[in-house]
Amino acid sequence: MVKRLFVFITFVVCLSLGNSNRAFAQKDSSFSSHSQTVDAAIDALINLSIEEEIDSLIDFSKKFLGLKYRYGNNTPEGFDCSGFTSYVFAQFGYPLGRSSSDQYTNGISVTKEEMKAGDLVFFQERNRDGTYRINHVGIIVSADTENLTFRFIHSSSRGVMIDDSTTEYYQKRFYGIRRIIGN
Repeated sequence: MVKRLFVFITFVVCLSLGNSNRAFAQKDSSFSSHSQTVDAAIDALINLSIEEEIDSLIDFSKKFLGLKYRYGNNTPEGFDCSGFTSYVFAQFGYPLGRSSSDQYTNGISVTKEEMKAGDLVFFQERNRDGTYRINHVGIIVSADTENLTFRFIHSSSRGVMIDDSTTEYYQKRFYGIRRIIGN
């Protein structure tokens, strides 16, 4: 918490310096390189803060490994898949829809080439009429954008666990990825 507060205070100071430097830069072009340096520092702080938040979210989600599956539940007494993701993200200030298909409307869509830890991953199943529907969601804990594979934590019928996208079951049912944090 102290580290996050430090990052926030540093960000505010850099932002105020950047704004005052931009005002000077408009009057004197010799300040423009300093302004660009401040802008780069602000961008770096924002990215660091996002990465730390994602790491904290993943660490928090792993505290539930082994917890039994409970259909329709979104509490630490037991989770279904979307209950798990909505509970974890809510602890970090990101409210999600209750169902996996509702959660797919949050954030922005990203490709496997762009995926990263902390993104939501969605899976689908075929209905009796031949159409498909989103029916499962998890959180990417590690991503290999070179091989287009990932590991994800989710609440399945076997409880909260980490699985690999290379498993045939999940390969066949992959639907898409959504970025919630840092979009």
